[in-house]
Amino acid sequence: MTDSAVRPQLDLRSILGLELPAHVVALADDDWRSAWLIGRLHCGNGWIALIQYTDAGGHELTRRVPFDQLGPHC
Repeated sequence: MTDSAVRPQLDLRSILGLELPAHVVALADDDWRSAWLIGRLHCGNGWIALIQYTDAGGHELTRRVPFDQLGPHC
């Protein structure tokens, strides 16, 4: 099973158009987690999302992930 079969594709334009903060799902710690999109950074190799989420231990974390590791919140 491929990742795209599990998670609907999120168009880059739809992410760039979201008002911040926005609720998304993100691949973090090898699992899909509910997260807040709190920033968008344009780097030399593309767009990076700044997200905030709670890990399995209940700790709130903030990290940068590539946009291809985001999906729409269901």
